[in-house]
Amino acid sequence: MQAVILLAGYGSRLGRDDIPHKSLLPFDAETLLSRHLACLDSLDVSCVFLVVGHNKEHVKLYVEGLNLGLECKFIDNDLYRTTGNTLSMVMGLRYCSENVVILDGDVFYPKSEFCKYVKNSEPTSFALIPSDINDTESTKVLIRSDGKIGMFVTKRDPTLEEKTDFDFIGEAIGFFKLSTEDCKKFIAHYEKFEPEYVELLWEIPFSDFAKTVDLDVWLIPQGPDCFEIDTEVDYEQALSSFQKYKNSY
Repeated sequence: MQAVILLAGYGSRLGRDDIPHKSLLPFDAETLLSRHLACLDSLDVSCVFLVVGHNKEHVKLYVEGLNLGLECKFIDNDLYRTTGNTLSMVMGLRYCSENVVILDGDVFYPKSEFCKYVKNSEPTSFALIPSDINDTESTKVLIRSDGKIGMFVTKRDPTLEEKTDFDFIGEAIGFFKLSTEDCKKFIAHYEKFEPEYVELLWEIPFSDFAKTVDLDVWLIPQGPDCFEIDTEVDYEQALSSFQKYKNSY
């Protein structure tokens, strides 16, 4: 298995000028990024492709300074200010020749739950956590009658029609997998509709992709929370949970 970590974004909502990149937010002696890499190293991932943009040289130096045995390769996305993370993801996927796990660089999770997901879930699947369908900010996952993902709804509430056509199951927390075959299919799908997708978050293209490819779900049980860290409040909540449940993270 290979991995892609999305690290190009600016992170303007976080408002932390004291660190060069939000993936370097500290959790004791670790950071978000070092935690990702430690997990991937423990899973015998053959190569990690890090898609970088904002302060990319700082990120590269940081990773190189970790002196991991894990093979890491950097992909520069210099269009990160005017494009969405879908472009970053596709830039990474184009280098992949095996099944792949994709991570948003700003997600914080219990390491054991991430490893269980990678080891035991279907080759094409999304990790979900319990959530509220009325949480406008969350990436809500709606499933079809066969239990496969029907669509993603993010930064808005589901419509009445969407609630009628699908069942709500939880929130996509920011790590997911594609089989080698589905990786190629998604790249082709993106390239067919690139003018529509290049400025968007990955949730929108995957809603279209779900019409032709089965996307499985993996439910992370209730426990120490997973967090997508967009703001300082998100970080404070994640840090508070980490300090309370250190043995679980």
